Amino acid sequence: MTDTEATGYDCLSSRPVSEGEWRVFLLDCFEVTEWQLFVGHEDRVAEGLRDVPQNVVFSVFCTYREVFGHFVMGFSVSIEGWLVDRVGRLEFAERFAAHFDAYVLYGDTERRPDLWTLILADGQRLRVAMDEEDDRRVLYAATAPVPGLPGIRVDEGLWQLK
Repeated sequence: MTDTEATGYDCLSSRPVSEGEWRVFLLDCFEVTEWQLFVGHEDRVAEGLRDVPQNVVFSVFCTYREVFGHFVMGFSVSIEGWLVDRVGRLEFAERFAAHFDAYVLYGDTERRPDLWTLILADGQRLRVAMDEEDDRRVLYAATAPVPGLPGIRVDEGLWQLK
């Protein structure tokens, strides 16, 4: 068994994913069984857990929500420590982007609250700057063009910002 602590992968996606698609993806990605997985809309978690005994612990616990702007869905995937060693944060974002043909925003090592990493479906990583207001997320600069978003300013200097 590992000593790695449980963690969460919080991301934004350019593509909505249904609960069924989530289940298939997460079961395959983390190689867990159905009973180790919970997936639900964040507004309906209590409803989804209504018939589940309170002492049940899920190895993978995923909630999702609708957002607006350049992204349509936000999600949080909480996992037990032994799964962190199996699939890290960057690898998870890359797998999600490729599997769903989406671009995925995630944070890993960024220090500034407006700088993020964007993973494209082909695996390319960009540094992006984003404005956030309520559930609206809008990119305003990126280190390279973002497919489908021609109005975003290209600024290679974002890699230098900390």
